[in-house]
Parts: sequence; C-alpha cells; structure tokens
Amino acid sequence: MKLHRIKKASVAAAITTLIVGGFAFPASACTSVFAGKKATADGSVLVARNEDVSSAWSKHVKVFPSKTHKSGEKLKFETGLTVDQPKVSYKYIAIPDWDPSKGPFEEAGINEYGVAISATNSAYANKKAEASDPFVEKGVSESVIPTLILPRVKTAREGAELLGKYIEKYGSAEANGVAIADKNEIWYFEVGTGHQWVAERVPDNAYLIVANGLRIDNVNLSDTKNFMGSKTLISHAVEKGLIPNNDKDINQKFDFAGAYGDVGQKYNTRREWWGEKTFTPSINQNADLTRYPLFMIPDQKITPKQVMKFMGSHYEGTPYDPSTSTGKDERAVGVDRTVESHVIQLRSNMPADIANVMWLCLANPEYSVYLPFYQGTYDTPTAFKLGNDKYDDQSAYWAFRAPAALAATNPDTLGVGLKNYWGNYEDQLFAKQSSVEKEATELYKKDKQEAIKYLNKYSNDTATDAYTKAKQLRNELITNIAKDSKGVFNPDL
Repeated sequence: MKLHRIKKASVAAAITTLIVGGFAFPASACTSVFAGKKATADGSVLVARNEDVSSAWSKHVKVFPSKTHKSGEKLKFETGLTVDQPKVSYKYIAIPDWDPSKGPFEEAGINEYGVAISATNSAYANKKAEASDPFVEKGVSESVIPTLILPRVKTAREGAELLGKYIEKYGSAEANGVAIADKNEIWYFEVGTGHQWVAERVPDNAYLIVANGLRIDNVNLSDTKNFMGSKTLISHAVEKGLIPNNDKDINQKFDFAGAYGDVGQKYNTRREWWGEKTFTPSINQNADLTRYPLFMIPDQKITPKQVMKFMGSHYEGTPYDPSTSTGKDERAVGVDRTVESHVIQLRSNMPADIANVMWLCLANPEYSVYLPFYQGTYDTPTAFKLGNDKYDDQSAYWAFRAPAALAATNPDTLGVGLKNYWGNYEDQLFAKQSSVEKEATELYKKDKQEAIKYLNKYSNDTATDAYTKAKQLRNELITNIAKDSKGVFNPDL
C-alpha cells in the first residue's frame, strides 16, 4: 500500500504503523567493509558495518569511563558468561542496545588507546563442523564482545589474541566475524565452531567485504605476522574429516571457511560480489559465483563517504535491485531493518583523541545520516541515550528512524529528497572536518583537556543539530504525505 495514496483520515494511524513496525523482519544479518591504511584516500584504517536487526529497536550512544577494580572482581553478563575484571578497565565509547536483558550488544566502539571493534557479522558453521565442536550456550557471543575486549587492550593485535584466549577457555556461543583495529592495522577474526577460531591481518593495501558467511581461506599459522588461530584449528579439522585427506598443503594454506563454514549462500555472496564490484569495478566477476576473493585492491583509494554510500546501496543499475521485478527476492546491503551503521576512521597523523572518529548513522543508512563521535568524547546528548522498541519523540534513534521509514514508502519522490538532504548535510560535515581537527590539534598542544572539551562539544552540537533537523523532516514528510504532494521531496538544508 502506498502511503501517499491513502485517505487523509487514516494518515496518522498508517504513519504510526510504518514508523514502528511496518518494515520489521524476523532475521538479523549484517554487511561489513574493512579497508587497510594504504587502500584509503587519507591513509586511515576504515572499519564499517551495518547492524541489521529490526525496524523498531533503539540503539543508544554511550561513553563508559575508565574504572579501577578490586582484586577478584567479576564481570557477569546476562548470557551467563562470567570473567575476571582487569585491575583497570579502559574508557570507551560504544553503541549498546536499549534492552540489556540478553546482553549489552554494544556492537562497535573505540577505546582510549585507539582500539576499535565492530562485532559481529553473524555467520553459520556447516552441520558436520558444528556437530564436531558444538557451540557453548554460555560462551562468548556477539552480545558481549565489545564489552569484553575494549576495556582490556591497547592494540588491535592484543585484542585478537585476548578474544582467542577467551573463546578457547569459555567457548563460543555462535559463528561470527569480528574486526579489531587500530591506526596501524585490522585483524579480521572469525569463529567457526565452539572452540575453533582464526584471525588474519588485512593487508594494508586491500579491503575486505563480509556478508554473513565465513570468509578466511588461506591460513598459514607459521606466518605469525599475519595469522593467529586456535591451538587445534587444523588438527581438529583433519581428525573430524572436515577437509580432504589428501590436502598436502594444509599447513601453508588452510581453508578455514571451507572446513568450518556454510559457504556459497547467495544471500551472502551477492553482497560480496556487489562490494567488490563497487570498489574494484575494473575486475568483471560473475554475480553468481559461490565464493569471491577474500581481499581486493581498490581501483581508487577509498573514502569514508564512499563506504557510507555503499552501506545504503541495493544493487542499483543491476537486475538484482530489490525494487525491480527481477530482484524482488534479493538481499541488498541497505535494508530498512538496519538499526545503526558505523564507519570508524582511525588515523596516525594526529593525537588519538582527535584522529579516531566513529561516524554513526542511526536507522537505515540509505535514508539517514552519519554523525561524528570522536575518540575523546566523554559524554553524549541525552536524546542519544533514550528510546526502546516503541516510538518515542524524545529519542534520537526514533528521530532518525521516523523520516527514514516515511521516505521508504515512496523512494522515487520522498526517498530521493531525503537522501539528497542528508547527503548534503554529510558533505558539509566532511568539509568542516579538517578545520575542526586543526583547531583541536592546536588546542591539544596547549591543553589536552581543552581540546577534548572542544571536540566533545563539536560532536554533541552536531548530533543535536541533526536530531533537531530529523524531527523537522518527519513533520515535513507527514505534511507532504497528507497533502498527497507530487514531485520530489525538497526540504531546505
């Protein structure tokens, strides 16, 4: 039903239905892009992911301060996992769920040492592999990984090593893929079964697309600069018959995804194809392959803005676009059930509090906006800490969700207008970025705390301004719909 065609008397009821639950899906899934520092235009490490859950599920943006813990103090999660607290847990900013009853689901964040995590990209083990090493119900899960790792590590490598130790000790509750990064490198970490894991360093000049399937296929554990893994990673696969017995090169090139994963699902591989087509269009790959290269070199150096555009994309200009008759059953990158999307930018040319920024988009990135939250941020606006699974006029999540949901009812008019509006808003933020960071850097030389206050105010002022504009856009869209207006929605910036 097209909302702009319904009678005015039912507009309010229909709008509520669309905003709160009109596009909810039962399944959750994610899409990720990870790019090394020599693959990006400004030398930054980029970590990006869409968190796809439901149309009606608030995310909050919070800062968790550093804490000193007593000897023997425990961290107890709602999932049943209990671990020792460190002597000191580091400060970090993250994106928790509104409802912590099944775990915090903090999903992504940056700690005070410039370590960033995006967790997780859900995946699946094949039946034989899972039966050989079952998942552990109270083990390490997506819901706890950022909370478990960010307060405890000072480098990305340390983060991957610690997560591996936890999985071997406590087991994993699921298969998944995690990015752990700092200004120098990205470690892409995959869990195959209850206790089998692997991590690979993303080459500096390459990028990686992940879409709900295990991907690592070239493991060489003797190359400790670029790989790490569980102690029984290969021996378990051999013992349980997860790989061919005649594989003579197994120790130099072990196909982790082939042994443990459920590879070749079109639901995943189509998005991998699209990502590689987007960033390396010079290489013409068949859209129906069962597997795609793990790492690719981009034709042109990647920018955060290009990644943001990709995160809201849906195979535009191809037969797989879900808005066409041939693509109606396709799973695109940009979907309405994205509750948040993040592009984390890590750099080495400034103090870490200034150099590292999490560009955060609440709601579907196709119809929403990415806002900068710097590593040095020590508090966030109240609206960004409110909201649940019911529409709330005071919640930032719902402020951005509402116009996105309304615009999705008519992509060709309302949708185009909203995308243009937020795209121009983002362009203005990127245009300001260098001058804001230059000012912060000059302040930092004189007084670190004054620089951090300046950046915190900038992030909060920007977030509050966008929040206010989102509510105005909601009102304009409702008016536009009620009037059954024709033509492209064209709000003033």
